[in-house]
Amino acid sequence: MLGDARRIEIAASLDDLAAQDRWNEIAWQRCYDLVGDHANEDDLVAYVLDDLIHYTGTSLFKRTPEPKHLEPFRQQFRDIASAIRSGISLADYKKNYE
Repeated sequence: MLGDARRIEIAASLDDLAAQDRWNEIAWQRCYDLVGDHANEDDLVAYVLDDLIHYTGTSLFKRTPEPKHLEPFRQQFRDIASAIRSGISLADYKKNYE
């Protein structure tokens, strides 16, 4: 079970990542590490891990993702951050946001 302090920390990290105008490897790595370290404690946190992996870019030949590739993820990260912060289940998240 994910504690409240950790839940708030992960949500803040997702919000920070969503707020970036362009690729920020430090923000992504911090968020990825937090989510990865706690994915086994919460289904919703585990759910976002796959999106964080895909967030890194769409082409193997580009060094960093372009801003247009990041945009579709921003609102999803904000929505998941809000859901994690409020402690809703993965099933409820899917029902309300997808």
